[in-house]
Amino acid sequence: MADFILLPPRPVIGEEIARVIRPYMPGVRLTASDCMRFLENVVEASRGRTFLVHREDLPEGEGVVTAIRNGFGADTGDRIVQISVSNRVGEPRVRVLEVDAVVVE
Repeated sequence: MADFILLPPRPVIGEEIARVIRPYMPGVRLTASDCMRFLENVVEASRGRTFLVHREDLPEGEGVVTAIRNGFGADTGDRIVQISVSNRVGEPRVRVLEVDAVVVE
């Protein structure tokens, strides 16, 4: 089973994470790009069970499950974890979709 983490666009999620971390790193210049590299390193350490997908990488007009199956290789039994930014820093909205053999969107 694999997890496909569907994130907001790179600049948005990078800045959101930077806002959470900056208070713990006073005097350190921390950019959205730094945070994106951090996320990519964390996922790399998952040994191929977790994949980052950014909303801007999905084709227009396809449902999320179909797009991730066709474009990123999700298969039956995998999960798609949709993350969206909320009004409160550090408190994202999360929705989990199971990839079934039959896709109905």
